[in-house]
Amino acid sequence: MTEQDHGLDTQLLARFLKKRFHEEKPVEVISVDAANAAPKGNNHISLVRRVKMVCFTASGKKKCFSIIVKNELQGEGSKEAMVWPVFRVETEMYTTILPMMEDLMEEFGDKREKLWPDLLGFRRYNMIVLKDLSEEGYVGVERRNSLDFNHSKLVLRALSRIHAMSKVLLERGMITEANKGKLAIASEDPTMNKWWHCFLTVLPDAMLNSWGDEWKELAGKLRNQESVFMRNMVSLCEQFDKRFEVLNHGDPWMTNMLFKYMEFEDNFPVSIRLVDYQMFHLNSFIWDLVYFLITSTIPTVRRTRLHELFEVYQVSLEKNLNFFNYKGYVPTLEDVKSEWERTQYGHLGCFMFQPMMTAETSSAFDMEKITTHPPHEVMDESVFNDGKALRSIGEDLKNFDLLGLL
Repeated sequence: MTEQDHGLDTQLLARFLKKRFHEEKPVEVISVDAANAAPKGNNHISLVRRVKMVCFTASGKKKCFSIIVKNELQGEGSKEAMVWPVFRVETEMYTTILPMMEDLMEEFGDKREKLWPDLLGFRRYNMIVLKDLSEEGYVGVERRNSLDFNHSKLVLRALSRIHAMSKVLLERGMITEANKGKLAIASEDPTMNKWWHCFLTVLPDAMLNSWGDEWKELAGKLRNQESVFMRNMVSLCEQFDKRFEVLNHGDPWMTNMLFKYMEFEDNFPVSIRLVDYQMFHLNSFIWDLVYFLITSTIPTVRRTRLHELFEVYQVSLEKNLNFFNYKGYVPTLEDVKSEWERTQYGHLGCFMFQPMMTAETSSAFDMEKITTHPPHEVMDESVFNDGKALRSIGEDLKNFDLLGLL
């Protein structure tokens, strides 16, 4: 024995550990049950199933193992609608980037919970198998309601942790241009242009048909954005201060988050996991904030408490950068505000998404038809004319006009 053994029989302790983990290993599958894990309307680019497997373990006991299986959608329309290889992207994230972040946490003694599920396996490039977080008490949220201030704070802190770790990895040269990825709403692609054509047709039509006479002029201005929208978006994404460059999650809307709640306090979240790393990309940190705050935070909370939400993100980002001993530039609260203002034109895309994402119907749009059908057969106009969209984004569209952005 060495002095570090403290008089303990370490070989015996090792045998105890090996025996414990060996006994819990599944050795024979008795039954398998699979069900959709994502309700219709919550996931549009993959098939997500929860698979429960009852197995005999090495100790001879029965045990239920629950896993999440994600598969690529097989329909030709769905494949054509994807402007980037989402499964290749997510596989890279789970096999390369997130393990580097876990190593970083280990290096700095970060004992906080990871912000992502464990990868159990994958098949290149159409299947990913993950640990089922519901087994640990994590649950999704009702997308129709959006997220309150407490949920939003927790999300922003989570994003700041991922952004901070990515800054350290960028500084070390471990994330490179090969990992650049794409900001979805600014992807120069014929299919993405069709998405914007649909939005900039159906939303103005709904405004003309049901929002009232006062909206007619603004509806016309909105429709006219189609000829310049993508060019303006690309410009915003290409011209940014590289000091603010981070690895963005890329799709941080509420259904890509799972929360754990305080005991006996059903609406007070204490922990979060982010899922669906299919759209990660390098760009300004602001895009994750824009996408999340506009699509997923209750509109009145975003409008009335935006400064507080900025502060939550910036304070957490700075603390995390310091924790991981980052030596580069640390964005200030003024930087967060100025980036939000710089990218205001780009917020329009997220405002158009928001009614779709919180729609009462589960069939707000049909992914299969995006490349083949006219706009009104792709998107359900009722999503924009049932009154909810007017309450959610009407004020924001008026502000766009007042700022001269339309």
